[in-house]
Amino acid sequence: MVESIQPPTRRNILRAGGFAAALGVGGSLITACSSEKTPDADVSAGSQKGKKVVFVVHDKNPFFAPVQKGFENFAAVMGWDAQFTGPPAFDVQATVDLQANALNSKPDGVIFTRADDSAFDANIERAKADGVPVVLSNVASAGFEKFQIGFVGQKFVEAGEVCGQQIAKYAKERSGKTSGVIIAGNFAPGNSALEERIAGTKLGVEAYNKENGTSFTVETLVTSTDEAKAVSLIDARYRRSPVVGWAMSAFDHQFVSTWAKSKDLVGKFGVGGFDLIGPVLDGIADGSIDFSLGQNPYAQGWVAASMIAMEIDPKFPGCVVDTGAEIVDKSNVAAVQKREAAFV
Repeated sequence: MVESIQPPTRRNILRAGGFAAALGVGGSLITACSSEKTPDADVSAGSQKGKKVVFVVHDKNPFFAPVQKGFENFAAVMGWDAQFTGPPAFDVQATVDLQANALNSKPDGVIFTRADDSAFDANIERAKADGVPVVLSNVASAGFEKFQIGFVGQKFVEAGEVCGQQIAKYAKERSGKTSGVIIAGNFAPGNSALEERIAGTKLGVEAYNKENGTSFTVETLVTSTDEAKAVSLIDARYRRSPVVGWAMSAFDHQFVSTWAKSKDLVGKFGVGGFDLIGPVLDGIADGSIDFSLGQNPYAQGWVAASMIAMEIDPKFPGCVVDTGAEIVDKSNVAAVQKREAAFV
């Protein structure tokens, strides 16, 4: 996966190494990319000055701050008219409407999230029919390959498997038990990324059980992005029956941290999840969270934008880029906090 990507200069972007130059790193991220040659073209940054590119996400929660930063940094190098938008909370219809509005504005390129297997497809097809370059970022959902467009984001089932292995390990260490319930939190049911992470988490726990002679089980709990609601739901579930671990499918393990500290329960169970927003990293630092899995959201903005630039001129097709599942725990949290401070 890519570590902290730094924007290249205006002079050398897209000239000194194609996609690798746009990434700012070697091409190891690319998992599927066409090698087809295209005619020579002027691919200097200045050739795209004034181009309008709109990025529409499905939920403008704190996770997307580095995505937006990566997108806007690339846009600044290119001289684009860049717009980044999305609903304040996960809302499929609101996202569909914002995507349609973006296309109505006659953009030169669009970047969408596809957090559902079908709801956003009409807008993707419309963009393609209108000749507007379109790239998916952050989440693509099952079947996106049919569009033959680029995607920059995490492989969610595989990342969930990493989470499952990690939470089972910590559940055993913290509780001292070899069986018990691990809760998989989901604050946005229907979001394919979270559903796939939970499916992967179950696979990871099963694999850990097989390898280590444990018998942990996984139960899904619908939570919330609202702290008070989430804490109440977490507390109610814990009171109902014992829990040996919490494996949240997004950044809602910050709420497990808040609750555990208020109840003097830190260290009684494993706690983990996804994403590297400030409260999550603070929880890892103070020991109320054991781990979190990053997915390089800066790349999901910067690299997705670079794909749009190449589709605009010289019309290279997009690629599939896996942004990984970086494990952040007590051993490396200080360095990651320093890196992520730019996006707070």
